[in-house]
Amino acid sequence: MNDERLRAFLRDSLELWGVDGTVEAGETPTLAAIRAHSGTLVWIERIAPSDLPFRWAVRWRSAGDAPGGPRELRPKASPSLVGLLSAIRAALGVDRGSPVRIAPQPDAAPFTVR
Repeated sequence: MNDERLRAFLRDSLELWGVDGTVEAGETPTLAAIRAHSGTLVWIERIAPSDLPFRWAVRWRSAGDAPGGPRELRPKASPSLVGLLSAIRAALGVDRGSPVRIAPQPDAAPFTVR
């Protein structure tokens, strides 16, 4: 995924989560910087190919945190887009929501294969 496409995806994600903020290009190695109106800053960096299986690193500083805190100095590595979104949600304090569960009705007839 190229950097601009990822930033557009992150903008859409913020909107979906109801987070007021912006997603901007950052200076290398930061490919995206999220500035939430709550004061939280999130930086997404692309990890060098030699550090695979991880693709991205997420650093953040919550509103009121001093610069150079542990979450800023020790990024969370993410091997996938799902992991990246999970780390960003945690940084922004976005509730995960209720998982969808699919199950048969209690009184449904058993499924048979013919």
